[in-house]
This record gives sequence, structure tokens and C-alpha cells, in this order.
Amino acid sequence: MDVCHVILGRPWQFDAGVMYNGKANVYSLEWKGRRLRLLPGVRDSPQSASKSNPASVMQIVSRPNLLLSWKESSTLWALVITDVSPSQTSIIPTDITELLEEFQDVCPQELPAVLPPLRNIQHQVDLQPNASLPNLPHYRLNPMEQQFMQGIIEELLSKQLIQTNISPCTVLALLVPKKNNEWRLCVDSRSINKITIKYRFPVQRIDELIEKLDGASVFASTTYEVAITRFEYVPATNGKLPSKLRLVFMNGL
Repeated sequence: MDVCHVILGRPWQFDAGVMYNGKANVYSLEWKGRRLRLLPGVRDSPQSASKSNPASVMQIVSRPNLLLSWKESSTLWALVITDVSPSQTSIIPTDITELLEEFQDVCPQELPAVLPPLRNIQHQVDLQPNASLPNLPHYRLNPMEQQFMQGIIEELLSKQLIQTNISPCTVLALLVPKKNNEWRLCVDSRSINKITIKYRFPVQRIDELIEKLDGASVFASTTYEVAITRFEYVPATNGKLPSKLRLVFMNGL
């Protein structure tokens, strides 16, 4: 018998020449020169079920059928039912733990409230000469979005990642929902990108950085916020990219 014959449907009855006795609920057929009868299963009474051993193994097929399938070199599957064990937490090796503790300042869980140190290489954004700088009204926000934005602005101001600015030339900022039901502040740089000078060797793209991790087996939980705050712009560039919000004009560092 094939696996599909377990379901006693009309195609199987036709192929095997089955005679069905509806009153007794019995299937009769001839198989390899022998007359077989498939009897209905007998349900145990509540008294016998309570006396049975709860740890006993439930047999799906009878012993003769199991031996017959084994002699025919059929595929046999053993099903073992066990209790669900609680999920085990992953154990980090001692060597990896020491490395994480040694370089915990590289990818901290929360950003420190200080700016990164100055480096020899600094980045700047050059605009096209005599270009018309954008000055558009801020996006409309509902009270809930205004509350979330106020909290994000206060956090960025406390960490010195932004500062107030009164320049009339601004780019818009808005709130974008995240997958974990939180919000993040996003700058709409499309208007400023149109008048930005495109250099031949720009800052590396995120997908190019991820491709360099090919073949690595140990990863740390890094965030885009941690990576982007490592870039320091020269002071002359800071006044060129202020962002306009409903509550404050801010200038990204």
C-alpha cells in the first residue's frame, strides 16, 4: 500500500476492488491472493482508559502489518511523542564574552550623551553655486505624532546629536513607523539632494558595507544610529542642512 491509500477514498476503493458493508462499517478486499477485512477501530471505555498506563506507546498499525511492511522494504517512520521542553537560552562562549566586554564601546546598547572624537578625515556636503535653497512648510502632525516627536527631539538634544538653528533654508523632517511599533525621525532630503554636488567617490552605501561581511560567522547587534553618528561633518557644513519641524528648527551634526 502507498501512503495515499491510507485515506480510504473512492479512487482507492476502485483500484483495490473494495466491497463496503455500511451496516458493519467493514471494508473487504483481495490483496495478493488473500481475502482481507478492514474492521473499524474499537474505542476504549472511560473505565479502561483510566486504568491504562499514561506512558504507554500508541501504535498506529498492528504488529502483523508492521512486519509485513518491513519485509517489503517499505519506508518506516517512528513517531515519538515527548513533553515540550522550555526553550534554552543560547550560551555565549567565554572567548566571545571577553571580546564583547573589551569592545563594548564599539556597539553600545544606548548611545552616549557625547559626540564622537574628532578624526583626521571629515565629511562635508557641498551645494551647487547660486542654487535656490529649499524652504518648505513642515509636515502636519496629529497630537500623538507631536508627542512622539517631542520625545525624540529632547533625546537627540540631550545627546548633542542635533542643535537648534534659525536658518530659513531647511529640509523637512517627519516621523516614520518602525517594525517594533516605535517611531523614528526621518529627514526628507530629496529637495537638498537635487542641489548637492555629486562627487565621484561618495560615502559607502549600506548594502556595500553589508556585502563585506560575506563569510563572517560572528556578528554583533549594531544599529544604523550608532553607525551614522560616527561621521563628523566640518563646521562649515553644519549650517547647510538644518531640518524643519513643527516645534523646533534643528541642525544635524
